[in-house]
Amino acid sequence: MDNDYVHVTQALSILRKLGLEYWFRTNSAEFCDAESKKSKEIGTLVHEVIQKHIEKEAISFETKYPQEVKNCLESFFLFKKDYPKIKLKQAEQLVTSKHYGYCGTLDCLAKENGELMIIDWKSGKCEVGTKKEKDAPPVYPEHEYQVSAYVNAYNEQSKANISKAGVLVLAKDKVAYNYRTIVGNDLEEMFNEVFLPALKIYNYQNKNKNKGGSF
Repeated sequence: MDNDYVHVTQALSILRKLGLEYWFRTNSAEFCDAESKKSKEIGTLVHEVIQKHIEKEAISFETKYPQEVKNCLESFFLFKKDYPKIKLKQAEQLVTSKHYGYCGTLDCLAKENGELMIIDWKSGKCEVGTKKEKDAPPVYPEHEYQVSAYVNAYNEQSKANISKAGVLVLAKDKVAYNYRTIVGNDLEEMFNEVFLPALKIYNYQNKNKNKGGSF
């Protein structure tokens, strides 16, 4: 993969995330740093285990956070039980858009009723035991923008015509999930109206940063 290409998550990093900003304001820097590292480790491991499952490899892992990983994996298998028509085909595929100059790794190619689609999964919280407790972890807008970019890159790279995607958020603090499907015009609108402008802003800012400019 071309190192000069911007990663999808880099481009989307320029968007404001109000919930995350509030979280940083209301917690100490040490707490936020520790929780961020923990979330990253859990998310990486969950992705690796699901990939092994899809590719029919033996599954074994070690982690400092066994309960959180267990909850995510049980939530994943609950999703599979609830959506038997979705068949997971291939995990962790690198995609590149040479036309727009970005790259990324999509989580899964799948089929539903014979129709090819892309699914991206995340881990999240239901805030168990708090006043904000929810039945399922939230799907954030940036999750949808991200998968819209993967669909566009995959279609360009593979000369495909996928027009359907899903975002699956697996709970870390209990067995629960949130699944959202995005189709057709909504996918195109997210890509054209959010992702591409974010990519342009990211590229512009970094171009000027490299020239020694300031903002």
